Amino acid sequence: MNELTPSHSEVLDQEAALLAAPESALRLAEILSLEFEALKTRDLVAFEAFQVEKTLLLEGLAVTAQWAASQNPLPVVWQQIQDSLQQCKQDHLRNIQLLQRQLQAVKGALQALQGESAPTVDLYNRMGQLARRQGAWGYQLA
Repeated sequence: MNELTPSHSEVLDQEAALLAAPESALRLAEILSLEFEALKTRDLVAFEAFQVEKTLLLEGLAVTAQWAASQNPLPVVWQQIQDSLQQCKQDHLRNIQLLQRQLQAVKGALQALQGESAPTVDLYNRMGQLARRQGAWGYQLA
């Protein structure tokens, strides 16, 4: 068979992956939700535990997406899960932003402990309120 023409078994594998895509998208949404909860509680062990499965799901969905995009017309199953995949994308971006904020807070706390100035990092007092930085009061009045 020609290298450019997929074999019958490859087509069957792709069709099976396409039929499994809704379940994969649902599982990805669950993992992203669990990942968000782990990030909120700063449970990095739980966060790390989800990474392997999440990566495998994302890789499988990426291959399926590439195959589905090459089909004319676009498979109905793939069209039906687009909203779910968009929500997964938004959830993934939310998790990235939370992780980046937490990392920035840790860096700021380390800078504060080392005596360095950290003008771009918000620190919190014992009551969980945003602590005022010296010199910041003038900016709030303006």
